[in-house]
Amino acid sequence: MAYYLAPVSNGLGDLIVTIPILHALIKSGHETYLIMRSPAQYGLSDKIEGLAGSIKESEFKPEELKAGDRYFNFRDHPLQSSSIWGSKEFNDLYPGYKILDVLKGICRDFQIDCDFSLQPLSFHKRQDLSQTVIFIPGSAGHFKCWPEKHWLTLAQLLEEQGIPVLVIGEPERCQIVANVIEAGLPHEPTPGIGDALDLISSAKAVVAVDTGLMHLSVHQGVPTVSIFRYNNMFMRPYKHVRSLVGPVCPAVCLEREFADSPNEKLAYPVWQLWEPLTCALEDEKERCLYGISPQAVFNELKELLS
Repeated sequence: MAYYLAPVSNGLGDLIVTIPILHALIKSGHETYLIMRSPAQYGLSDKIEGLAGSIKESEFKPEELKAGDRYFNFRDHPLQSSSIWGSKEFNDLYPGYKILDVLKGICRDFQIDCDFSLQPLSFHKRQDLSQTVIFIPGSAGHFKCWPEKHWLTLAQLLEEQGIPVLVIGEPERCQIVANVIEAGLPHEPTPGIGDALDLISSAKAVVAVDTGLMHLSVHQGVPTVSIFRYNNMFMRPYKHVRSLVGPVCPAVCLEREFADSPNEKLAYPVWQLWEPLTCALEDEKERCLYGISPQAVFNELKELLS
Protein backbone atom coordinates (compact mmCIF):
# COMPACT_ATOMS: atom_id res chain seq x y z
CA MET A 1 0.00 0.00 0.00
CA ALA A 2 1.32 3.45 -0.96
CA TYR A 3 0.18 6.98 -0.16
CA TYR A 4 0.25 9.88 -2.62
CA LEU A 5 -0.30 13.47 -1.50
CA ALA A 6 -0.89 16.57 -3.65
CA PRO A 7 -0.68 19.92 -1.78
CA VAL A 8 -3.40 22.56 -1.51
CA SER A 9 -2.06 24.50 -4.51
CA ASN A 10 0.95 24.88 -6.79
CA GLY A 11 3.25 27.31 -4.95
CA LEU A 12 6.30 26.56 -2.84
CA GLY A 13 4.51 27.75 0.31
CA ASP A 14 1.61 25.40 -0.46
CA LEU A 15 4.06 22.52 -0.33
CA ILE A 16 5.91 23.68 2.79
CA VAL A 17 2.77 24.00 4.93
CA THR A 18 1.97 20.43 3.84
CA ILE A 19 5.29 18.94 5.03
CA PRO A 20 3.95 18.01 8.52
CA ILE A 21 1.25 15.96 6.76
CA LEU A 22 3.85 14.20 4.62
CA HIS A 23 5.79 13.44 7.82
CA ALA A 24 2.62 12.01 9.40
CA LEU A 25 1.99 9.76 6.39
CA ILE A 26 5.62 8.60 6.37
CA LYS A 27 5.39 7.87 10.10
CA SER A 28 2.39 5.62 9.42
CA GLY A 29 4.79 3.19 7.75
CA HIS A 30 3.39 3.43 4.23
CA GLU A 31 5.43 4.34 1.18
CA THR A 32 4.66 8.03 0.71
CA TYR A 33 4.99 10.07 -2.48
CA LEU A 34 4.68 13.79 -3.09
CA ILE A 35 2.68 14.88 -6.13
CA MET A 36 4.36 18.12 -7.27
CA ARG A 37 1.95 20.59 -8.82
CA SER A 38 4.38 23.04 -10.46
CA PRO A 39 8.09 23.84 -10.96
CA ALA A 40 7.98 25.88 -7.72
CA GLN A 41 7.67 22.61 -5.77
CA TYR A 42 10.63 20.92 -7.44
CA GLY A 43 13.83 20.17 -5.54
CA LEU A 44 12.59 19.91 -1.96
CA SER A 45 11.51 16.26 -1.85
CA ASP A 46 15.03 14.92 -1.26
CA LYS A 47 15.14 16.99 1.95
CA ILE A 48 12.04 15.28 3.38
CA GLU A 49 13.39 12.31 5.31
CA GLY A 50 11.59 9.05 4.56
CA LEU A 51 9.76 10.28 1.47
CA ALA A 52 9.69 7.51 -1.15
CA GLY A 53 9.80 9.96 -4.05
CA SER A 54 8.03 12.72 -5.94
CA ILE A 55 6.04 12.80 -9.17
CA LYS A 56 5.01 15.68 -11.39
CA GLU A 57 1.23 15.95 -11.39
CA SER A 58 1.32 16.23 -15.17
CA GLU A 59 2.78 12.69 -15.22
CA PHE A 60 0.73 11.20 -12.37
CA LYS A 61 -2.09 8.77 -13.29
CA PRO A 62 -4.31 8.15 -10.25
CA GLU A 63 -6.44 5.73 -12.26
CA GLU A 64 -3.44 3.37 -12.39
CA LEU A 65 -2.98 3.11 -8.61
CA LYS A 66 -3.02 -0.38 -7.14
CA ALA A 67 -5.70 -1.72 -4.83
CA GLY A 68 -5.14 -0.35 -1.36
CA ASP A 69 -3.18 2.72 -2.53
CA ARG A 70 -4.57 6.09 -1.45
CA TYR A 71 -4.43 9.42 -3.22
CA PHE A 72 -4.91 12.48 -0.99
CA ASN A 73 -5.75 15.42 -3.25
CA PHE A 74 -5.87 18.39 -0.87
CA ARG A 75 -7.69 20.50 -3.45
CA ASP A 76 -10.55 18.05 -3.74
CA HIS A 77 -12.35 19.09 -0.55
CA PRO A 78 -15.08 21.67 0.27
CA LEU A 79 -12.59 23.73 2.30
CA GLN A 80 -10.82 24.32 -1.00
CA SER A 81 -13.56 24.14 -3.59
CA SER A 82 -16.49 25.90 -1.90
CA SER A 83 -15.17 29.46 -2.23
CA ILE A 84 -11.98 31.51 -2.61
CA TRP A 85 -9.91 31.81 0.55
CA GLY A 86 -10.22 35.27 2.08
CA SER A 87 -13.49 36.06 0.31
CA LYS A 88 -16.63 37.06 2.21
CA GLU A 89 -18.21 33.74 1.20
CA PHE A 90 -15.33 31.76 2.67
CA ASN A 91 -15.25 33.82 5.87
CA ASP A 92 -19.00 33.37 6.30
CA LEU A 93 -18.65 29.60 5.92
CA TYR A 94 -15.47 29.27 7.98
CA PRO A 95 -15.09 32.31 10.27
CA GLY A 96 -11.58 32.86 11.57
CA TYR A 97 -10.04 30.03 9.52
CA LYS A 98 -6.38 30.17 8.58
CA ILE A 99 -4.24 27.64 6.68
CA LEU A 100 -3.73 25.31 9.66
CA ASP A 101 -7.50 25.20 10.27
CA VAL A 102 -8.02 24.29 6.62
CA LEU A 103 -5.35 21.59 6.68
CA LYS A 104 -6.60 20.15 9.97
CA GLY A 105 -10.14 19.99 8.59
CA ILE A 106 -9.04 18.20 5.43
CA CYS A 107 -6.84 15.82 7.44
CA ARG A 108 -9.75 15.00 9.73
CA ASP A 109 -12.02 14.14 6.78
CA PHE A 110 -9.25 12.20 5.00
CA GLN A 111 -8.52 10.37 8.30
CA ILE A 112 -4.89 11.53 8.49
CA ASP A 113 -3.52 11.82 12.02
CA CYS A 114 -1.28 14.92 11.99
CA ASP A 115 -0.38 17.19 14.93
CA PHE A 116 1.36 19.85 12.75
CA SER A 117 4.49 19.97 14.84
CA LEU A 118 7.45 21.18 12.80
CA GLN A 119 10.25 18.74 11.98
CA PRO A 120 13.01 20.85 10.36
CA LEU A 121 14.53 19.66 7.11
CA SER A 122 18.19 18.73 7.01
CA PHE A 123 20.59 21.47 5.90
CA HIS A 124 24.25 22.49 5.81
CA LYS A 125 24.99 25.00 8.58
CA ARG A 126 26.60 28.29 7.59
CA GLN A 127 28.40 29.54 10.72
CA ASP A 128 29.14 32.90 9.09
CA LEU A 129 25.40 33.71 9.05
CA SER A 130 24.66 33.02 12.72
CA GLN A 131 24.32 36.75 13.52
CA THR A 132 22.79 37.78 10.17
CA VAL A 133 19.17 38.74 9.50
CA ILE A 134 18.06 37.51 6.09
CA PHE A 135 15.68 39.63 4.02
CA ILE A 136 13.25 37.93 1.63
CA PRO A 137 11.62 40.84 -0.23
CA GLY A 138 10.57 39.04 -3.40
CA SER A 139 7.42 37.23 -4.45
CA ALA A 140 6.00 35.92 -7.70
CA GLY A 141 3.08 38.26 -6.98
CA HIS A 142 4.26 41.90 -6.86
CA PHE A 143 1.10 42.81 -4.92
CA LYS A 144 2.63 41.02 -1.90
CA CYS A 145 5.83 43.10 -1.91
CA TRP A 146 6.85 45.62 0.76
CA PRO A 147 8.29 48.91 -0.62
CA GLU A 148 11.98 49.09 -1.49
CA LYS A 149 12.65 52.11 0.71
CA HIS A 150 11.16 50.29 3.72
CA TRP A 151 13.67 47.46 3.27
CA LEU A 152 16.52 49.96 3.08
CA THR A 153 15.36 51.76 6.23
CA LEU A 154 15.01 48.46 8.10
CA ALA A 155 18.54 47.49 7.04
CA GLN A 156 19.83 50.78 8.43
CA LEU A 157 18.01 50.25 11.76
CA LEU A 158 19.56 46.79 12.09
CA GLU A 159 23.03 47.85 11.05
CA GLU A 160 22.93 50.62 13.70
CA GLN A 161 22.56 47.75 16.18
CA GLY A 162 25.52 45.92 14.65
CA ILE A 163 23.33 43.33 12.94
CA PRO A 164 24.27 42.56 9.31
CA VAL A 165 21.63 41.78 6.70
CA LEU A 166 21.63 39.60 3.60
CA VAL A 167 19.09 39.56 0.76
CA ILE A 168 18.08 36.35 -0.95
CA GLY A 169 15.81 36.12 -3.96
CA GLU A 170 15.91 36.25 -7.75
CA PRO A 171 16.62 39.75 -9.11
CA GLU A 172 16.03 38.53 -12.65
CA ARG A 173 12.46 37.54 -11.76
CA CYS A 174 11.45 40.13 -9.16
CA GLN A 175 12.01 43.88 -9.51
CA ILE A 176 11.93 44.63 -5.79
CA VAL A 177 14.82 42.19 -5.24
CA ALA A 178 16.79 43.82 -8.05
CA ASN A 179 16.09 47.28 -6.63
CA VAL A 180 17.33 46.61 -3.08
CA ILE A 181 20.47 44.94 -4.42
CA GLU A 182 21.14 47.88 -6.73
CA ALA A 183 20.64 50.18 -3.72
CA GLY A 184 23.53 48.43 -1.97
CA LEU A 185 22.13 45.64 0.18
CA PRO A 186 24.31 42.49 0.07
CA HIS A 187 22.86 39.58 -1.87
CA GLU A 188 23.76 35.90 -2.20
CA PRO A 189 22.37 33.84 -5.10
CA THR A 190 20.37 30.72 -4.28
CA PRO A 191 20.14 28.82 -7.57
CA GLY A 192 18.34 25.89 -5.94
CA ILE A 193 15.88 25.49 -3.10
CA GLY A 194 18.57 23.61 -1.15
CA ASP A 195 20.83 26.67 -1.29
CA ALA A 196 18.06 28.85 0.12
CA LEU A 197 17.34 26.24 2.79
CA ASP A 198 20.98 26.33 3.98
CA LEU A 199 21.10 30.13 4.21
CA ILE A 200 17.72 30.56 5.89
CA SER A 201 18.30 27.78 8.41
CA SER A 202 21.68 29.27 9.40
CA ALA A 203 20.41 32.83 10.00
CA LYS A 204 19.82 34.69 13.25
CA ALA A 205 16.36 35.67 11.96
CA VAL A 206 14.37 36.27 8.79
CA VAL A 207 12.16 39.14 7.64
CA ALA A 208 9.99 38.22 4.67
CA VAL A 209 6.85 38.94 2.74
CA ASP A 210 4.20 36.23 2.34
CA THR A 211 6.08 33.90 0.03
CA GLY A 212 7.36 30.34 -0.12
CA LEU A 213 10.77 31.01 1.43
CA MET A 214 9.07 32.73 4.38
CA HIS A 215 7.18 29.51 5.03
CA LEU A 216 10.45 27.59 4.76
CA SER A 217 11.91 29.84 7.48
CA VAL A 218 8.90 29.17 9.70
CA HIS A 219 9.18 25.43 9.11
CA GLN A 220 12.87 25.49 10.05
CA GLY A 221 12.11 27.15 13.39
CA VAL A 222 14.02 30.32 12.52
CA PRO A 223 12.74 33.52 14.24
CA THR A 224 10.63 35.06 11.48
CA VAL A 225 8.84 38.37 11.01
CA SER A 226 6.34 38.02 8.17
CA ILE A 227 4.59 40.83 6.29
CA PHE A 228 1.08 40.03 5.04
CA ARG A 229 -1.62 41.66 2.99
CA TYR A 230 -5.08 41.72 4.56
CA ASN A 231 -5.70 38.21 3.15
CA ASN A 232 -3.50 36.47 5.71
CA MET A 233 -4.83 32.96 5.25
CA PHE A 234 -1.28 31.60 5.39
CA MET A 235 -0.42 33.15 8.75
CA ARG A 236 0.67 30.42 11.17
CA PRO A 237 0.60 30.84 14.97
CA TYR A 238 3.97 29.40 15.98
CA LYS A 239 5.87 30.98 18.88
CA HIS A 240 8.91 31.87 16.80
CA VAL A 241 6.84 33.94 14.33
CA ARG A 242 5.56 37.52 14.40
CA SER A 243 3.21 38.75 11.69
CA LEU A 244 2.23 42.22 10.56
CA VAL A 245 -0.88 42.65 8.42
CA GLY A 246 -1.80 45.48 6.05
CA PRO A 247 -5.27 47.04 5.74
CA VAL A 248 -7.96 45.71 3.43
CA CYS A 249 -7.08 46.41 -0.19
CA PRO A 250 -9.08 48.98 -2.21
CA ALA A 251 -12.13 47.68 -4.09
CA VAL A 252 -10.32 47.78 -7.45
CA CYS A 253 -7.71 45.33 -6.12
CA LEU A 254 -10.31 43.05 -4.53
CA GLU A 255 -12.21 42.85 -7.81
CA ARG A 256 -9.02 41.74 -9.55
CA GLU A 257 -8.21 39.22 -6.81
CA PHE A 258 -11.61 37.53 -6.95
CA ALA A 259 -12.14 37.79 -10.72
CA ASP A 260 -11.78 34.04 -11.28
CA SER A 261 -12.33 30.93 -9.18
CA PRO A 262 -9.05 29.08 -8.58
CA ASN A 263 -10.80 27.27 -5.72
CA GLU A 264 -12.70 25.22 -8.33
CA LYS A 265 -9.45 23.95 -9.85
CA LEU A 266 -8.95 20.43 -8.48
CA ALA A 267 -5.87 19.45 -10.48
CA TYR A 268 -2.87 20.98 -12.28
CA PRO A 269 -2.35 18.82 -15.38
CA VAL A 270 0.04 21.41 -16.86
CA TRP A 271 3.49 21.81 -15.30
CA GLN A 272 3.43 25.59 -14.76
CA LEU A 273 2.57 28.30 -12.24
CA TRP A 274 -0.45 30.57 -12.28
CA GLU A 275 0.10 34.02 -13.74
CA PRO A 276 0.52 36.11 -10.58
CA LEU A 277 -1.65 39.09 -9.74
CA THR A 278 -0.30 42.62 -9.86
CA CYS A 279 -1.38 45.55 -7.71
CA ALA A 280 -4.00 47.75 -9.42
CA LEU A 281 -2.59 50.93 -7.84
CA GLU A 282 0.23 52.85 -9.53
CA ASP A 283 1.12 55.10 -6.56
CA GLU A 284 3.24 53.08 -4.13
CA LYS A 285 2.07 55.17 -1.18
CA GLU A 286 -1.54 54.12 -1.80
CA ARG A 287 -0.73 50.40 -1.69
CA CYS A 288 -1.83 48.41 1.34
CA LEU A 289 1.62 47.34 2.57
CA TYR A 290 3.08 50.85 2.47
CA GLY A 291 1.49 51.56 5.87
CA ILE A 292 3.52 48.83 7.62
CA SER A 293 6.49 50.89 8.77
CA PRO A 294 10.12 49.73 9.02
CA GLN A 295 10.07 50.74 12.70
CA ALA A 296 7.09 48.44 13.33
CA VAL A 297 8.94 45.53 11.71
CA PHE A 298 12.11 46.36 13.63
CA ASN A 299 10.18 46.43 16.93
CA GLU A 300 8.63 43.00 16.24
CA LEU A 301 12.01 41.57 15.34
CA LYS A 302 13.64 43.05 18.44
CA GLU A 303 10.92 41.58 20.67
CA LEU A 304 11.16 38.21 18.96
CA LEU A 305 14.93 38.04 19.45
CA SER A 306 14.78 39.19 23.05
